[in-house]
Amino acid sequence: MRGASLLRLLGRDVRRDGSALAVAGFGIAAGTAALAFFLALGLGVRKALIGRVFVVDQIELQPKKGADPGMVGLLLGAQTPAIPPATVDALAKVKGVLHVYPKLRFAFPASAKGGKEALGRDVGTSELPGDGIDPALVAPELTPPGVFHDPLEHPGPACVEDKTCAAHQYCEKPSDAALGACSDPVPVLVSPYLVELFDKAIAPAHGLAPIGRSAIEQASKATFVMKVGESVFGRSKTGATRTMKVKIVGLSLRALDLGATLPLPVVRRLNREYAGEASVTAFSSVLVQVSDGGRLAEVVRVGEGLGLEPKDTRARDVAVLITAITALLSLVAAVMLTLAGANIAGTFRTLSLSRRREIALYRALGASQTDVQTWLLALAASIGITGGLSGLLAARLLAAIADWLARTRLPDFPFKPETFFAFPASIALSALGVAVLFALLGAVGPARRSAKVDPARALAGG
Repeated sequence: MRGASLLRLLGRDVRRDGSALAVAGFGIAAGTAALAFFLALGLGVRKALIGRVFVVDQIELQPKKGADPGMVGLLLGAQTPAIPPATVDALAKVKGVLHVYPKLRFAFPASAKGGKEALGRDVGTSELPGDGIDPALVAPELTPPGVFHDPLEHPGPACVEDKTCAAHQYCEKPSDAALGACSDPVPVLVSPYLVELFDKAIAPAHGLAPIGRSAIEQASKATFVMKVGESVFGRSKTGATRTMKVKIVGLSLRALDLGATLPLPVVRRLNREYAGEASVTAFSSVLVQVSDGGRLAEVVRVGEGLGLEPKDTRARDVAVLITAITALLSLVAAVMLTLAGANIAGTFRTLSLSRRREIALYRALGASQTDVQTWLLALAASIGITGGLSGLLAARLLAAIADWLARTRLPDFPFKPETFFAFPASIALSALGVAVLFALLGAVGPARRSAKVDPARALAGG
């Protein structure tokens, strides 16, 4: 059958049976709208959380909590469990592991205050938790890449106190040293989670302006004074309490959620000064980067054999939860499309019966069974395409309404996205393909039966 003839037949069918075909296409449109809406919602929520809040290609492992002596144990002199270098080497050999980055927790009390240049007034905390990470881990995230490093890699002139150094520097003088060296402020990374928490919870409660990511990126002018060796909970047993200048240089998902992250060489130096050599020979946790998120299960299995456990399984749990909910909602859409296919089957069965003699006449005039099937299946495909496009349009409209309601009715909360939906071309093509598929599945049975009509019997009224 020629294309022009097929188009004329389809146009005539639409004019003659437009109402019946529209009813059949409505189910396809509704199912396609639901499928596209739910897929876009799942992808949008995943995009808003995974990557902004959680990272799925890495996992942080720490000693099992059962080995942690707790606060009472620490007060009695028990040692905090740590990860020896041999364990780090063993994890690096696991298949699919790209890098293993050790992290070192502060082994000393600390507090901090400052930020007036960026916030308008000084803010601070009387207890500052923190850790140190390898600068190579976060270099790709920062601009310029080398901004996160130990300032004493290039020390300034010898000094005894801060006033002998340049205005932006301070005198980095360990407790047991007679002379120190002028040093630039120590770079600090903070987590996006901390910024969101400050902007959405802390800042409104204290009348402060929100920081925002752009302000953090411009905060190179803001310095904080970090008191090392003393905090609200007490002071270090060794080393003299002193102050350092620190400066926020960027955001990183690898940074501590609630605290400060410094370059690993700086934390090693401070731990050695305030807690002894034992505090730098092993690590508090390790960050394992993998080539594929599917490799994390093997890393966790090997880690358990080495006495380690995941520090935070939120990324994995959130990813599984989003996938499960999206699959469940997509199943609902699939049921709707199945019902729409059944409706199309009924519609085409009725149309085939009402056109039995017409089809028989076409067969008597030379139309083959393939021509008849092509005609009816092309009609079904046109219903699928029209219904699919209508459903996609409806899904975009519903998504826009949902985003508007979220912006105007939902309170501002951490990591609230501009949109909860993502509509890549793959979703549109997949939803449209599924719509056409279910339409064809509904019509294939009636089309085959219609193509097998005996022209003589049908024209004779049999």
